[in-house]
Amino acid sequence: MAKEDGLISFAHAGMRYEPYPIAYIQPFVEPTVYDSLVQSWPEQSLFKSTAELGKKASLSERYNPDNYFRFLSNSPQWARFHDFIKSDFFIEETLRFLGSKNVMINLDNLRIVSRKGLKRPSLWGRLKGRQEISARFEFSLMDAHGGSIRPHTDSPNKLITLVISMTQPGEWNDAWGGGTEICLPKDRTKVYNEVNRYMDFDDVDVIDRFPFVANQCILFIKTYNSWHQVAPLRGPENAPMRRTLTINIERIA
Repeated sequence: MAKEDGLISFAHAGMRYEPYPIAYIQPFVEPTVYDSLVQSWPEQSLFKSTAELGKKASLSERYNPDNYFRFLSNSPQWARFHDFIKSDFFIEETLRFLGSKNVMINLDNLRIVSRKGLKRPSLWGRLKGRQEISARFEFSLMDAHGGSIRPHTDSPNKLITLVISMTQPGEWNDAWGGGTEICLPKDRTKVYNEVNRYMDFDDVDVIDRFPFVANQCILFIKTYNSWHQVAPLRGPENAPMRRTLTINIERIA
């Protein structure tokens, strides 16, 4: 077994398959590790607003990368988890889990390049015809009073998204909202969305909702119709922020 084994578990997963494959897993992170990650969450001042996606702030390789890598270098708990997400083991374990649920992603001739930090396909990969994929994660913050993520399907290069809640038990009130919602356009002629255009909240029907609770993971596959959103939050102005860790497994293109 790899030394990383035990940090996460897919053992408690439930699945739905329509309109696209979605897993709901709780608990997901080993509890003592989860507690240490929540307690060492990065300061809000390190984040960058991503208003074009909704009302949220992010910290990642793409949003405020200097702050992101500086934070990881000073946080042993998060550095360990970051290294785990970048490991071949994590991607392979995720693909094994999906395969066990009859979700087969076409990744013949696969090469995992997370640790290499590639932003474009390598010359070696192109010459060998390899599919190069990588994993990365993003810290996200959303104000409990009005925060949101507009309906979308994710960018075409994404394969799998995992959204992990990062809240203490009892810290979040479900009456505030905050759950990940599965939706479809009211105008069904707009369901096909490979290119990931965003819509407004009034333009979609919500068909399912996964509440925001401690140590859960919502895993879904990027498809032409993988519409999802976080509707505007309804919490008081002094409520805790909605904290999530979003992990993307994606093609290098």
